[in-house]
Amino acid sequence: MEMNIRACIFDFDGILVNSEIVLVKLWGRAAGEYGFDFKDEDFFPCLGRTLEDIKNIQMAKFGPAYPFENIYQKVQRYFRESIQKNGLPLVDGVLDIQAYFKQRHVKMAVASSTYREEVLFRMQKAGIADLFNVVLGGDEIKHPKPAPDIFLRAAQLLQAEPEACLVLEDSENGVLAAKAAGMHVFAVQNLSPITDKMRENADAIFPSHHALLEHLLG
Repeated sequence: MEMNIRACIFDFDGILVNSEIVLVKLWGRAAGEYGFDFKDEDFFPCLGRTLEDIKNIQMAKFGPAYPFENIYQKVQRYFRESIQKNGLPLVDGVLDIQAYFKQRHVKMAVASSTYREEVLFRMQKAGIADLFNVVLGGDEIKHPKPAPDIFLRAAQLLQAEPEACLVLEDSENGVLAAKAAGMHVFAVQNLSPITDKMRENADAIFPSHHALLEHLLG
């Protein structure tokens, strides 16, 4: 790599696990049970956001009659049932990225807007609980993405300077948070559309982890 990278920080949902693909359908299902037409694109602004942000976004979209708490609890229940039964799919190619950095003795962490206990549960169901020494959840920092707090804390725990860190993200908020932290950031496209702000702030954008690996090896 042309950058002097000593640590790599992985976002979780959409970068490591394909939970967002499952969740968007469950939001549609749960909201539909209360008579609301929740489309896939209604989920996009919620990607990489805290629960409070998600609530505000959805209430603004659907109005004061929208029973957010009830729908959220159903989504959580349906999601648990889904991954208990089917496991949680990894994003294609991400294990190759993890292996690449491990072979080069690059320190690695997971930094997610999702609460820590939920991240750990999902990591276990995805079979990757032992791959990362540092795991940070959104409930462990004061200011969520796009503030840089979670990435700066991850760098601190990894004992790496921000400028020596590479962040892998799939959401606009995540890219902005990494840039605000003074880190290198690669966007890997998943469910979230690539926005103008992501193009302006990411060091590079890749359509998949396979394309990212080709870049790293090249």
